[in-house]
Amino acid sequence: MTRTDVNALPPDRAARILTREDGATIAYRELPGRAPTVVFLHGFKSDMMGGKALAVEAFCHRRGNAFLRFDGFGHGASAGRFEDGTIGRWTDDAVALLDTLTQGPVVLIGSSMGGWLMLLAALRRRERVTGLLGLAAAPDFTEELLWQAFDDEQKRQLLSQGVVPVPSDYGEPYPISRVLIDEGRQHLLLGDLIQLHCPVRLIHGMRDPDVPWRTALRLQEQLVSDDVEAVLVKDGDHRLSRPQDVQRMEVVLEALLRQVEGASPPAP
Repeated sequence: MTRTDVNALPPDRAARILTREDGATIAYRELPGRAPTVVFLHGFKSDMMGGKALAVEAFCHRRGNAFLRFDGFGHGASAGRFEDGTIGRWTDDAVALLDTLTQGPVVLIGSSMGGWLMLLAALRRRERVTGLLGLAAAPDFTEELLWQAFDDEQKRQLLSQGVVPVPSDYGEPYPISRVLIDEGRQHLLLGDLIQLHCPVRLIHGMRDPDVPWRTALRLQEQLVSDDVEAVLVKDGDHRLSRPQDVQRMEVVLEALLRQVEGASPPAP
């Protein structure tokens, strides 16, 4: 089977639904297996059907690990308008899925925005999260990469109209809402120590046009864990989805899983 050959996976793979307290539905797909469960958190305006998520699922199937991927609120097959999503809402969804659908130790993988959500979820479930893998992780992006990068006209439009379109290299412009920016300020991490003690691996392309590669080094410095490794890919872009990027991700994930298997989560 190829690394992303989903046809070789178990046949019962239809998306399932978790209904949240407010009635919103979150679409997810899961794969049974042994602990630790690997959970993939997708990026901004992405979804659980991305190439890296499918590659990790195929990897976990070959290895025998349980796996979970899902669409955040307003993304993919989940309910809600994208413009109504916030960092807090997406983190709440991730934690709810962890609590409802997984048991025992988990390893979180976060791509881009998912790298921020993975950190926030890990802070809320430190007793269960045994390892983290960030792929072009983008903590604090709403402030540093959006608000601070807006020109005066964009800021005026956001404050007066509540939303501003931002061009994207990946399709139609992203509608950035004022609530996303304002609410995001409640979850900023890079200005202080991040109280996580588990092993953390960070992979970041040095040709990433969206999230500066130095973000990985800043994150490495702010994490209190002594076991944080950053892999900088000189010719890597933001997506990190080329065959060599996927292979690198799998090598790093394999080593991380071998390290944490059978280990108890570090004390908070």
